[in-house]
Amino acid sequence: MSQKKVDAYKDYKKNKGKILKREKRKAQFEIGALIAVFAAFAVWVGFSVYQKATAKAPGTETANVAVTEVNMTDYIEYLSELSQSQ
Repeated sequence: MSQKKVDAYKDYKKNKGKILKREKRKAQFEIGALIAVFAAFAVWVGFSVYQKATAKAPGTETANVAVTEVNMTDYIEYLSELSQSQ
């Protein structure tokens, strides 16, 4: 091994604890950030579903309701005439 490699290895061994702590902190931060992203996504999906479930149907906001009455007597008489003629 060259002297440069030996010095790098000695430096690594000397600072191994600090290097491992830094790598562990970085990994924990990445996992925490990933969990935060997934939690935000889950909250967004849940909120969207809640809004769609509780949304009023279009046209139901108005208080005026139109009522139509249908006189079916002529239709019923027509059907009874058809059944009698057969």
